[in-house]
Amino acid sequence: MAQTVNISGKVTGSSTGEGIPGANVVVKGTTTGTITDGNGDYSLTAPSDGTLLISFVGFHSAEVAIAGRNVINVTLIEETIDLDEVVAIGYGVVKKRDLTGAVSSVKADDISRTTVPNAMQAMQARVPGLDIQQSNGQAGAGISLNLRGNRSISASNSPLILVDGIAYGSTLDINPSDIESMEVLKDASSTAIYGTRGANGVILITTKRGKEGVTKVNFNAYVSSNIPTHVPQMMYGEKEVQRLIDKSNYQADAVSGNWGASNLTVEQVLTEKLEDFTELDIYKDGSYTDWLDIVLQNGLTRNYEVSVSGGSQKTNFSLSLGTMYDEGLMKNDQMDRYNAKAVLDHKISGIFKAGTSLLFTYKDHDSRNSSVFGQALKMTTITHAYTGEGVLIPTPNPRYAAHCNPLLDEIEGNFAHNIESTRFFGNVYLDVTPVKNLVFKTIYALDRGNVRDGTYQDYQSVSRYQAPGTSYISSEYRNNTGYTWENTLNYNTSFGGSKHDVTALLGHSMAQSVTERTRTEGDAGKEHYYNSLFYDLSKIITETTTSGFTKSSLLSYFSRLNYKFNERYLLTASMRADGSSTLAKGNKWGYFPSLAAAWRINEEPFLANSRDWLTNLKFRASWGKSGNAAVDPYSTLTSLSNRILYYYLDGKDIPGNIPSTMGNEELTWETTTVLDFGIDFGIIDNRISGSIDYFSSKTDDLLYLKSAPASSVFPSVLANIGKTEGKGLEIALNTLAVNKKKFSWDINWSYSTFKDKITSLSEGVERNISGTTGQIVGEPVSIFYDFEADGNWNIGEFAQYKTEWEARHPGETIGYVSAYGAPGTIKIIDRNDDGRLDDEDKIVYNRSPKHIFGMNNTITLGDFSLSALVYARLGGMVSYDMNSQLNYETANWGDLDYWSPTNTDAKFPSPGAASTTHGSYGSALRYEKADYIKIKDVTLAYNLPSRVIQSIGINRIKLYGSLKNFFTFSKIDNYDPERGGSVSFPLAKQAVFGVNLEF
Repeated sequence: MAQTVNISGKVTGSSTGEGIPGANVVVKGTTTGTITDGNGDYSLTAPSDGTLLISFVGFHSAEVAIAGRNVINVTLIEETIDLDEVVAIGYGVVKKRDLTGAVSSVKADDISRTTVPNAMQAMQARVPGLDIQQSNGQAGAGISLNLRGNRSISASNSPLILVDGIAYGSTLDINPSDIESMEVLKDASSTAIYGTRGANGVILITTKRGKEGVTKVNFNAYVSSNIPTHVPQMMYGEKEVQRLIDKSNYQADAVSGNWGASNLTVEQVLTEKLEDFTELDIYKDGSYTDWLDIVLQNGLTRNYEVSVSGGSQKTNFSLSLGTMYDEGLMKNDQMDRYNAKAVLDHKISGIFKAGTSLLFTYKDHDSRNSSVFGQALKMTTITHAYTGEGVLIPTPNPRYAAHCNPLLDEIEGNFAHNIESTRFFGNVYLDVTPVKNLVFKTIYALDRGNVRDGTYQDYQSVSRYQAPGTSYISSEYRNNTGYTWENTLNYNTSFGGSKHDVTALLGHSMAQSVTERTRTEGDAGKEHYYNSLFYDLSKIITETTTSGFTKSSLLSYFSRLNYKFNERYLLTASMRADGSSTLAKGNKWGYFPSLAAAWRINEEPFLANSRDWLTNLKFRASWGKSGNAAVDPYSTLTSLSNRILYYYLDGKDIPGNIPSTMGNEELTWETTTVLDFGIDFGIIDNRISGSIDYFSSKTDDLLYLKSAPASSVFPSVLANIGKTEGKGLEIALNTLAVNKKKFSWDINWSYSTFKDKITSLSEGVERNISGTTGQIVGEPVSIFYDFEADGNWNIGEFAQYKTEWEARHPGETIGYVSAYGAPGTIKIIDRNDDGRLDDEDKIVYNRSPKHIFGMNNTITLGDFSLSALVYARLGGMVSYDMNSQLNYETANWGDLDYWSPTNTDAKFPSPGAASTTHGSYGSALRYEKADYIKIKDVTLAYNLPSRVIQSIGINRIKLYGSLKNFFTFSKIDNYDPERGGSVSFPLAKQAVFGVNLEF
């Protein structure tokens, strides 16, 4: 048995020579260890023939043999961009230097710098090509993800998300603190290994696992005040009074034909009375009602997390618990989330290794009616929400009784929408290494989710008060079960004096998904069921019950070969075959190959003299195909409606079902082919590093509804007939600008631009428009198609225009709607000058951004650090719903620049103009440039000195505060373009304070 020795020493940083406080010093293969003091010194007792493992965040770990020594000083090398860093790829890992595809990484350190409920938000501004948007500030609100533009018309354009290699879906169920890294696979050579699911890119989430060494306990807590931001401004008080006067003057002028002659007084206009007050009373005493102020509130988020991890040479473990309470920006909008995670890895022998990873999530979400915010914006401020006795007034808008009080839902028992969900996601695996370098792995995963979604809307609630005036109850139960079993065989070897490196992968996967759903809903009459809410379905008078069951399976075989010669030339080839139960016989299988090559030119002898500054220079090229599993189960079959009709047969009424959708047995996958050219570079020990990628893609066999034959009873049938293509450029730049002893500054930049367009629809079809959206050959995938406004008609202007038009078109008659051309109404550009406004006069508004830019600055000064995250989204248009709602009686959408005889250059029409013109052309006012620049996050952190806290047994105490979404620069007043134009819950700016402790 080896003798023990007393060891002491110092751990220092390579660039500064200063001691590193809080570094971990552990005897390898044991739990014996210590941490360095405030000067970087340590001491411990260890076997004389043992090995020390030394590690600290931001430095490369080191292993040092003890060899009987009593004094061991260790120098750790600071991390910059580590080319030996391991990056997760499909069904394996690879060193960053050996990547042949386009892959971006976000590590745990990046995630820990921001406080977000959804892990995907931590990638915003950090991954080129990834567009992340949040549309509202509701508690538990989701986000949208788009990688490298739009490809599909009917199917999703969101990337595939996998957790520990298994398809996962909603990332809101994951505690961000449980994540070790997130890799984004962008080119087809990286995504083709996922076959029919990889066309929109792949995001690989790797969760934290235990590591050999001293057991660590980590506690993190933060609280956030969530404040509504960019709230639309109501036309408040005297401004609204003036609008009503201008509206009345306009309507009087329209009758007399003498524009500008009317001059009505306040007393003549404010004539309405409601309950115990009049409009004139409110005007005189100034007791206006700010509806947004009483509907909105400051929310609160509380988050607590604790984790324990550690391990020995044979067994590693990790446990974590988390709870989050997220309060929205309206009363009774809140979500509780509880997370638990357990991971165990155990080396059974030199051949066998087994482990498991278990995640559990419980969510309880009370959701508000999303229409309440829009209802508040329709209200007049020249009214009161309550009578003088404090009784809520159901319809407090004396000029428009259809506008009910948005506070109705806040009366206890009037409205409830509760979603309760549980999710278990777990896997077990076994690794077998029968011979050196050959590893067989089998993994079985189960994903089980249950949801209970219930709604109660009282007959006195916002949604039911006016129509139909009765109570409504619904209750839905859903459960989803997913099974995955995967088997892989990995082999790697080197030969030829280590000049040749080969890694081969063979794999087999079986996945099945089963979804069951039961929903009961109906009218509960004009009764008040406060105690019942949605749980007592017996209260329903007219009941409708529906149920559904879907089942789909995917069988896959895949392979990949990686070859490297002399550390310079790299080749990757892969193939996947997917067979799906959702497709008909003869079309069930799809095949997805890929090929990639890379040249590490900096390793060439002719650049030997540059190696002192040229750390990395690699050229990459890749080609591949991947698919989009866009075919819903049973889409190939003709379905029957559950509505029962009766047929008269043999003197009896026989019940029967009717066909509802036409099946198509020829349906197959959407297939995307991507060509990617990239450059990876690094200079001065990667103090400056980055990548540049250019890509082009073509997607074939798009799912598209084409017109059915005239003989068919169906108007259309789903078929694979469309095509799209896209191209783009991505740039990532990482710089460590300053790296001094007590001062460092690193800056990370990301930029992307892309264009997509539709190249084909069904035969003979160039355009498919429904309302203001649709598809046009040659135009982007995501568009608005609508008229273009050109200000407003002024007094006498339309008569002159009509005279000039008739002179250009002798014998023809102008054909605009009857009210068109009146002073103060919207002027629409007649692009083909034919005297009519129809589809030929509409233009394309591209919804997608042209440029996405991100910048992350981190400055460290002693024990302080300051980081700032900037995100910019430039180009593209947003349909701002508020601009088009001028036909409402109150039109109380904000401090609008509207037309009057003395304000003829206004952007918006007169509030008194005919509603028919607004109804026909008002949507042309919606479109605004969606450009914005946001300082998404500013965080200041302070690490208490180690010499202060180690005496009480704590390794680290970090205090931090953040300002999130406090600074937005946009051309749209009082609106955040990230919301996408909707009139619903505003986004929040957040003031965060937190503490992180490590024991």
